[in-house]
Amino acid sequence: MDKEVISTVVGSWPLSNNQHNMERVFNDLIQIGVDFPCYPQLLSMTHQFLSPLAKIIPQLQEIDGKFHLYEDFEFPKQVVALEYGKFIVNFFNNYPDLKDLVRGTKACLTGPFTLTFETILKNNLAKGLRPIIFEEPRAVMLDWIVEKFAEIIKQIGAAYNAMGINIISCDEPILGLLIGKKILFHEEEFIIKIINKSISGIKGLSSIHVCGRISPYLRDILLKTNVRILDHEFATNEYNFKIFEKKHFEETDKFLALGSLESKFTPIENKNIDDYVEEVEFLKKYIKKGIDQYGRENLIIKPDCGFYPLKIFGEKEGYEIAIKKVKNMVLALKELK
Repeated sequence: MDKEVISTVVGSWPLSNNQHNMERVFNDLIQIGVDFPCYPQLLSMTHQFLSPLAKIIPQLQEIDGKFHLYEDFEFPKQVVALEYGKFIVNFFNNYPDLKDLVRGTKACLTGPFTLTFETILKNNLAKGLRPIIFEEPRAVMLDWIVEKFAEIIKQIGAAYNAMGINIISCDEPILGLLIGKKILFHEEEFIIKIINKSISGIKGLSSIHVCGRISPYLRDILLKTNVRILDHEFATNEYNFKIFEKKHFEETDKFLALGSLESKFTPIENKNIDDYVEEVEFLKKYIKKGIDQYGRENLIIKPDCGFYPLKIFGEKEGYEIAIKKVKNMVLALKELK
């Protein structure tokens, strides 16, 4: 990438999951001027990958919206969830003139730690495991299951890469919970190994998105991985400005994706839609702070996280808030250029 700060988004949107809404969001992002639009995630990031896996892995069952793993399983020959990458390919085949309006595209995967965190262990797999954090043993507690899921995600990432998608993000929001001053369930070397395996099929720009406050230990682990883009929340976790320094990116080939928009909040009485949207002048100062601290050559600008939580406003208002936020973010970035 060049030294000009680019823009992207995290993925999720507060709309019903259908083809019309996916095309609507993707087209809106292109028209707004997002440099690397991501295919729109309109369903749960865990269900997006676990639901199709449950259909081809007999030992993995989806029951009342939860996923249960009953015993060891063979690695599936079928690569799942490819329809999201194909959406991007088909969109530009149908609207070829729009491809010239973007610098590239982005896709997001849900990482193996997050997927296994949401997978409940049953029968012999659960024996001898004392639950921590949750009420029942989870697959994230067992190295060999996490590693199998990493291989599954690697295959999906490789397929997306073959479709020509430029940035592919392995979203691991749960790592902020698993790694503080110490690591729950695993060793540092294992965390690095799994992240590297998950993104090893990506020949373009690999990314990892971790929500919340980043501990120095987690930062150092991520910096040791092969991931090219570290993607974090800053607007709602300004503490992260103290965690990352310019030297972390000068000494590596990595970029920092700086969260610049709040994406999770609840309605407040007597507030209208525009009251939830950061103003362009505010965002210019915010982005300038990131440029001054980290160097424009090291930065990508994006919202903190996905906008799915704004569904609490209702789809119409929730989407209007989200898209106005992104529009102002892009306007602020353009004015700074």
